[in-house]
Amino acid sequence: MSERVGLVPVATSSLERLREGLAAGRVRTPLNRSDLVAYGVRGQLDALVAALAGHTAAACLSIIDAALAERAHGDAPAPELVWTGPEGAAASARDTLVVLRELFESARVRVVLAGYAFDHAQDVLRPLHRVMQERGVQVRFFVNLEQVKALPPDPEAYGAAELRKFLASNWPFGAPYPEMYCDRRALIPAPPWCSLHAKCVAVDGERAFVSSANFTNRGQDRNIEVGVLMHDPVFATQLEKQWQSLVASGLVSGGLLLAPFQ
Repeated sequence: MSERVGLVPVATSSLERLREGLAAGRVRTPLNRSDLVAYGVRGQLDALVAALAGHTAAACLSIIDAALAERAHGDAPAPELVWTGPEGAAASARDTLVVLRELFESARVRVVLAGYAFDHAQDVLRPLHRVMQERGVQVRFFVNLEQVKALPPDPEAYGAAELRKFLASNWPFGAPYPEMYCDRRALIPAPPWCSLHAKCVAVDGERAFVSSANFTNRGQDRNIEVGVLMHDPVFATQLEKQWQSLVASGLVSGGLLLAPFQ
């Protein structure tokens, strides 16, 4: 007889998202794989269907609530594998674009985001703008600027202008705007060379995502990329403070830009 594992392999974030959909009537019962995928729940489908298929919405909610309550009194959830690209039949990783959207939608207080390359990033950043509008979430971006070839007359003004160009290309939503920062060393001609090559997000000092994927169509949809999602307040706070310390120490240039161009 095969071992029954129930909802054990299913990520907590997947259960929370499914619960939200069931409670709001956006996911119908009986559950099936295609409806789950359409709603953005792509990982651990076999376990979800095996545990919940055939039950009413009320029964599914009761089962999910029991699982979430048990986890709340246990150890922190294990790190989740996050993936962009083709997947084999036995794959159970979560989708990069879905994870980012859920992270931004869940933010209540603050988000720290660092990225190397951005291209057509409006779709992934739109939920972040929404929570800034609706909840007053504070957002700080740390982005890469190509290192200057010659020393500008006013390096700080040059850096601010380049950050406004970034907003014009990647933040078409209008106010509120995130605080924008770049590595101050990028405003000085090389050598030595430097790049802000990190790709990560920290949310509310509770969740953190570190990935190889850039904030581009290729990185979110077509490349093979791998990342990890951590539901670990200790790690998330440490990651957030690492970036915030750059601001406090004056190692980055920028700040709050009220508009792309002034």
